[in-house]
Amino acid sequence: MKRYVFLLGLLAAGCQKDSDLAPDAKADDEFEIETQGTNRDCGIAQVYVKDAARMQQLLGRAPYAPIYTATQLDTALWVSRKHTLYVRVRKPEPREAVICTAMGPGYQMFVVTSARLKPVGGQ
Repeated sequence: MKRYVFLLGLLAAGCQKDSDLAPDAKADDEFEIETQGTNRDCGIAQVYVKDAARMQQLLGRAPYAPIYTATQLDTALWVSRKHTLYVRVRKPEPREAVICTAMGPGYQMFVVTSARLKPVGGQ
C-alpha cells in the first residue's frame, strides 16, 4: 500500500510544473516564435525564432537561422503574420519530410508538439 501512495505522490509532483507556472510566463522548454505566414516554397508555416542559438542546439546548424519552417502548427495560429507564440518543438523524423519546390531558400524545419499564443501582457 505504501508503494502505491509513493507512486501516486511522484505522479502528482511531476504534474505540478505546469500548474505552478503563471499563464503568461514562458516555460523553460518553450521557444518564442513570431509567425511570418506561409512559406511560398513548401506551403507550411514560416516563423522567426527569437532564441535561434537555443534552437540550433536542438536542431543543429541552420543556414538561414533564425528563420525556420514549422510543421504540425495549427493553421489558425500561423496563417496571419506577426502572431507571437510559445511552442514546444522536436526534430522531424525522416518520414515527416515535406515536399518543397526548391525554388527558394531551404529553411530548416521543426515539428511543433504544442503551441499557444503569447498573452498580450506576457514577458
